Amino acid sequence: MSLRVPGATLTSPTGFSQTEAGILSMVVAIGGILLPVFLLLRLTRLRADDLRILIPAPWSPAFCLPVFLGVANAANLFGGLLGHLLGTEGSATSLPAGGSALVVNFLGLCVIPAILEELFFRGALQGLMRPCGSAAAIFAPALLFALLHMDLAQGITAFVCGVFLGWLTERTGSILPGMLLHFVNNTLAFVVAYLQLYAADSTALCAELFVLLFFPPVALWLIWHAMRQGFRFSAGLRPGVDAWDVFSSPAYTVAVLFLAFYSVYLNQVG
Repeated sequence: MSLRVPGATLTSPTGFSQTEAGILSMVVAIGGILLPVFLLLRLTRLRADDLRILIPAPWSPAFCLPVFLGVANAANLFGGLLGHLLGTEGSATSLPAGGSALVVNFLGLCVIPAILEELFFRGALQGLMRPCGSAAAIFAPALLFALLHMDLAQGITAFVCGVFLGWLTERTGSILPGMLLHFVNNTLAFVVAYLQLYAADSTALCAELFVLLFFPPVALWLIWHAMRQGFRFSAGLRPGVDAWDVFSSPAYTVAVLFLAFYSVYLNQVG
């Protein structure tokens, strides 16, 4: 009934505290991911093993984490500048000052997305597309991940991050490293957003500039150093069909249209 009250939304329903509204949003988000995963397991060729909820092969967090944060923040910087030039800057994140509402917001913005989005995009969708080859399995879910954000800056960042996390899933054989990197990235963004709201302006600005300007150069140096030693991102990936054949297929087109409709609907009710 709260949605019938003028000004009430799904994320801010009338008669609910901030904590209760946050819990309600998390329940909706969990159901919105687990139900499609269940249906894909029941109705398609996808199997539980394809989700790659496994112990990963040996990997280097000391390399992957700073590179991922560098790639993500370079995309954030580019998307923010492009949004500013086009006049499509996104709205700032609103967070409570503390208490249980802040904890619930942290879970809803940092923990739940890191687990569920990786399960759906790098687990279910990437597993479903893996027989088409690594390129299609990496890029197709990343594009859907970007479309779901329905925001220019966030969409660019989501696509770039989705490609890196998809590559990491193919290389390690597990979605667990991606969940960790996704969680760290979300947590950094959460901390910066909190400082912008409640810390001194100088502190917030320093934190934001550090995150945006420190990690990209470090990532470039690590990639350059690794490639000098013979590292190749393409090593270990499986060949397959041309990625464009997947993007232009009827099933993929339907998925794109569904996510676009779903995102527009969420914007309207939110």
